[in-house]
Amino acid sequence: MPCSLLLGVLASLVALLLSAAPPAVADDFRLGLSAYNRGDYLTAFRNWRALAEHGDAPAQAGLGFLFHKGLGVSQDDIEAASWFEKAAHQGQAEAQLLLGTLYFFGEGVQQNYVIAFAWCEIAQSNGQSDAMECRDAALEHMTSAEAKQSFRLVTEWLGHHSRLIP
Repeated sequence: MPCSLLLGVLASLVALLLSAAPPAVADDFRLGLSAYNRGDYLTAFRNWRALAEHGDAPAQAGLGFLFHKGLGVSQDDIEAASWFEKAAHQGQAEAQLLLGTLYFFGEGVQQNYVIAFAWCEIAQSNGQSDAMECRDAALEHMTSAEAKQSFRLVTEWLGHHSRLIP
């Protein structure tokens, strides 16, 4: 996935989630975002880390992005996948897409097109239009049995997490 697309995903992540975050959390997240925008990735990391550890999905996704790109921290796709997964399970669409791409490319996780498709389809269902490319690419690599398995995973996840989808 091109870097510009990932940066665009992070920007849309910020806009979408700031509107839904409680004021104090949004202000704390904005401090990290301001640091990120001026290239002070270490400060962004510090601001987002405490929020992420307390379950804040935008901060978790932000940390995942910092680890994925090695911004202010050592590049570590295993750590990135861990943070993306936490945010993805909370319904954070951009984290769902980024986690799907990690599974597609086998970065930080074992390559798995079934799981890549599932996370990208869930992200698509959650309003992340950029997920279609990832989803379709994963589908091209699957057998019909794997596609059925992936559709089942998506249906089960959406059934259990429908309150997280707008």
